[in-house]
Amino acid sequence: MLKTNISDGWSSDEPRSLMTLALDVVESLYGLKARDQAQVSLFALEQELAEQLKDQERPTAQQLLSALYGPLGMAGDWERFFSSDNCLMNRVLSRRRGIPVTLGILLLHLCERFGIKAEGIGFPGHFLVRVWFKKEGVVIDPFTGRHLSRHEMEQLLRGARGNLARIKPNHLKAAEKLDILTRLLNVTKASFIHHKQFSQALACSQLLLKLKPDCPFERRDRGFLFEQLDCDQLAADDFEFFIEHCPEDPVADVLKAQIVALDLGPKTLH
Repeated sequence: MLKTNISDGWSSDEPRSLMTLALDVVESLYGLKARDQAQVSLFALEQELAEQLKDQERPTAQQLLSALYGPLGMAGDWERFFSSDNCLMNRVLSRRRGIPVTLGILLLHLCERFGIKAEGIGFPGHFLVRVWFKKEGVVIDPFTGRHLSRHEMEQLLRGARGNLARIKPNHLKAAEKLDILTRLLNVTKASFIHHKQFSQALACSQLLLKLKPDCPFERRDRGFLFEQLDCDQLAADDFEFFIEHCPEDPVADVLKAQIVALDLGPKTLH
């Protein structure tokens, strides 16, 4: 169950910042207290960063990065990469540790806060941030705070897509806010599934369906989560939705057998 219906506002015309959307996820999963704690941590980080940059009339991107990934301790969490602590913004802010997409969201927020132009890049397998140094856009790995060369980006791409993959212009285009939010929810859901926290994973799936209500693949995934939680009829409903909308998908036949195994009585499959 979601703690709030705050995600209902995601489809409205009201402008919401990327950080606000990330905090919406925290509130939807864990309530207003968790969101308030996140905002306290965010304010503390902003104040510490302002103190680090106080001698700069107009801070540069390099000065901001050096402060964040230096004395302020922001860093990628190599040791617990798949932990939900690295996906939930309240825990990322309190620990100053995360994965590329959460640290990227935080970096984008702080760049905006200190007047530095930046944009997110939905790079395959590894979220990136483009930051402007004077008039030049430079690609930064938010996991390390380092500038990436084209060769390093190609290595990341091959790790995600195979050795024959090559960088194309669409790999480096700016990502929309809701696309970044979708990516955040997907990695958070995957982390919960990895740790067999199926109720929390289901909550993420429900949020994803707020963004894409008729996505058959998300309905299929939600069905698997319902099945894990012994909600057999709800699982069957989602599986049937997928079968109806993707009858040629190889998974459709598997799901037909899955529905029979749920022992729900006769079903009409299309």
